[in-house]
Amino acid sequence: MRTRSIQPGDLILVNKRGRIFHATVRGVAAGGGFEVAPIERGITWRHVKASEISEHWARTGVRREGRPPAGQLGFDELGA
Repeated sequence: MRTRSIQPGDLILVNKRGRIFHATVRGVAAGGGFEVAPIERGITWRHVKASEISEHWARTGVRREGRPPAGQLGFDELGA
């Protein structure tokens, strides 16, 4: 897996010593690997190697409040 595309805030699936769990990436660790925050309870690992990452989901941009997505009608425009 290419780790260049993994950024802080992304979700990853980790297989560490046979234990599979999801985590949020906090940043790149000194000496390689990633600092993570596990999502599941009971997981204490906070550092994973690139070889232990099974899947990666990139975080999407946050929408601004009050601005509907392009092409979406507001309630005012639907008036009867």
